[in-house]
Amino acid sequence: MGEIAGSPVRLPANPSDAGVRCTARGFRGARAPWHAGPVDVTQARLFVVAGLVWLDDARLLVQRRGPQARFGAGMLELPGGKLEPGEAPTTGLRRELVEEWGPAAAQLRVGAVLELLHHVYPPPGPEVLMAVYDVDARAWGQRWRELAVPEPGATLEVHAAAALPVEAFLPADREFIAGVRARADR
Repeated sequence: MGEIAGSPVRLPANPSDAGVRCTARGFRGARAPWHAGPVDVTQARLFVVAGLVWLDDARLLVQRRGPQARFGAGMLELPGGKLEPGEAPTTGLRRELVEEWGPAAAQLRVGAVLELLHHVYPPPGPEVLMAVYDVDARAWGQRWRELAVPEPGATLEVHAAAALPVEAFLPADREFIAGVRARADR
């Protein structure tokens, strides 16, 4: 038994046996990756949620951290954040979207989990488990600029999935973003 965000969770002895399957946007049948290397268990472990926000079938809406951000200033990221104790992941993502992008973000449809990511930041950083969800923002269309109100200092950007600037994203997001870009390039 492990603990994520203060809640006990059961993980299989061999995580690849978890049978996590991705079911959205070209991820169908893919197994979510699990970190197989050693992890420093003295580091804090965070369970976070994030959204891959689609404006249409080819374009994504992402956010750039402000210049005053404690970590990753000026870098791109998927919207989302830490879960509150006892909070369901989809509820947490909906809350985070509204906190980060304003009340109109409550209109966005949170879909299936696309991937479960794992990243260990160098000390004193945390170990992060991140569930990335498919988020449909097509209802916003070209009105996203008037509907989305990013947090102070942050900005929102639209990028074609096939041209995502992988190295501009936070380290925990890069491998996943590279996969999104590669699948969109086909």
